[in-house]
Amino acid sequence: MNHIGELWQLYDLCGERVFDGGFTPAINSPAGRYIVGCAVMLYRFKDGEVEYLFQKRSAKVWNALKWDVSTGGHINYGEKATESAVREAREEIGVTIKPENLEFYARFVRGDGIVNLFFYDYTGESGNFEFDDEEVAEVKWVKYSDIEAFWPNFKELLQNDKFFKISLEEYNEKILKKYE
Repeated sequence: MNHIGELWQLYDLCGERVFDGGFTPAINSPAGRYIVGCAVMLYRFKDGEVEYLFQKRSAKVWNALKWDVSTGGHINYGEKATESAVREAREEIGVTIKPENLEFYARFVRGDGIVNLFFYDYTGESGNFEFDDEEVAEVKWVKYSDIEAFWPNFKELLQNDKFFKISLEEYNEKILKKYE
């Protein structure tokens, strides 16, 4: 979680990497350049239903004690989105995910940032999650049928994000077809 000394990758609006030496998170991104991150939704198919893993942010970080996507964060300078997704999963919830199994869903602009949204099938994997870096307080599997009732627990950005809600709806259908 400590970003001191890190360099983040900057992108243009088309999502192309800009190789200009990186960006220090302590300052605003230059005009026409975007900070890019990744968000990964782990899911599993269990007892005929799709469940999504959400993380509760710790009391020590931004959006304290609010629920968020499974894992995610910024892309370091020179890093690919899939490499960032793997790193963030390891750092935040202590799991190893395979980059070749990441299912890219969409790339969308949010303010001065661009988010790459991935889904990852965690069906049959162990549920051993570790929170070593103090970013995450806990994780919880939520059935898709319970998402609407769970919605008020999300951080405000997700509560108000219609694209995120639509993404879950659309991807849920894809997962159900996969497991028919």
